[in-house]
Amino acid sequence: MFRRHVLAVLTLAVVWPPPSAEAQHQHEHTPPAVAASPAPTSAASPAAAPAPTLFESDMSRMAGMTPRDPMAEMEMPSWSLMTMGIVRLQYNRQGGPSGDEVVESSNWAMGMAQRDLAGGRVTVMLMNSLEPATFHHGGTPELFQTGEALEGQPLVDRQHPHDFFMNLSVTYRRPVGRGALWLQLAPVGEPALGPVAFMHRASAGENPTAPLGHHWQDSSHITNNVITVGGGRGRVGVEASVFHGREPDEHRWNIDGGAPDSVSGRVKLLIGRGWSAQVSHGFVKDAEQLVEGDLRRTTASLHYGAEGDRPWALTFLWGRNAEDHGTSDSLLAEAAWQATARDHLYARAEWVEKDLELLATKHLHDDDDAHGGASEDEATVPVKAFTAGYVRSFDLWRSVNVGLGADITLYGVDPALHEAYGSWPVSTHVFARLRWGRPHGASAHAGH
Repeated sequence: MFRRHVLAVLTLAVVWPPPSAEAQHQHEHTPPAVAASPAPTSAASPAAAPAPTLFESDMSRMAGMTPRDPMAEMEMPSWSLMTMGIVRLQYNRQGGPSGDEVVESSNWAMGMAQRDLAGGRVTVMLMNSLEPATFHHGGTPELFQTGEALEGQPLVDRQHPHDFFMNLSVTYRRPVGRGALWLQLAPVGEPALGPVAFMHRASAGENPTAPLGHHWQDSSHITNNVITVGGGRGRVGVEASVFHGREPDEHRWNIDGGAPDSVSGRVKLLIGRGWSAQVSHGFVKDAEQLVEGDLRRTTASLHYGAEGDRPWALTFLWGRNAEDHGTSDSLLAEAAWQATARDHLYARAEWVEKDLELLATKHLHDDDDAHGGASEDEATVPVKAFTAGYVRSFDLWRSVNVGLGADITLYGVDPALHEAYGSWPVSTHVFARLRWGRPHGASAHAGH
């Protein structure tokens, strides 16, 4: 175990930006005419400060898997390197009889290398997390959260740690006429199913908590053996994926593997004026470890400011799971506002249909076990939650930014769950946050 932790620390050290990395990237890709032209100055009318923008880390957009390429004007005759990541040290208190109280760290780090190749561009991406070591046994406490398993039991009221390998992929994008085609091969990656994962969205990048509807909406962002093909033109992009459908197991330091046995498709739309949308559907074979059966997931989402290029970002999201033991839905609305370069506010509201018996007893149904599925539709109960938070931050050095934040979550608890959760549980986070890096193509002022 010690050697695994050392390997993890060394991997994060590798993707930490060297002192000159960002300066070198800016020097290589700054057009000479711009570099040689002094900025106009005027003592009488100084230039207005740019509007604050939001941090986002959409990996598919950075790899060029979108109708419009954010790096279309950047020539890359040699390898161009970029790193980004986030580390939080947080006090997490989940209230009520099912709650817990811990000090922990949520984190991820990503390294990306890109260069022009054969009339297109190739992107190599590696993303890691140390959460298997920095979360307590079973994951981070989170009331009403469900999904995945540990030691033969379902995880309830805990969000599992992310795997050490969150992404390992190679993407090739090639312009074709007025559009583009792309292909991604990923031993670990995200298929064309669901919106951008919560921690990479501009509307949730500062929120330390996974949505309660995560396993209805965007949990496939860590999936094994993914092959995605896609194309786009103008405002529309279409993608299809094949992948191994089983959710990650409890062994978080390795790559699970598995033959592709599942499929998905997604349509992306750039509406204009900052608005975008996606609709996706996937067939996921034998998705869960503890309950046999296949999953059919459908999602639709509407976004504002998803590229982080403005002070506001909004996400409205619906996700549905159709399984052998029933169909359940989830709704999410979340927002982020970069009020100033240092002041950030975020909020999230959720409504999710969850298994009543699982939440009440913390165990699977009596007629479910690791060798069989549910015999009839499970009884569900609506879970409602509202989170509001604030982060105060400042730039430390180059693209390194530090911040202090806190949030509070209130719940709407069904009377059937009062014994397990209380009638009015309250949860809070207080955290210090370190963040570095900006996506290629982002403005110089993005990510405050």
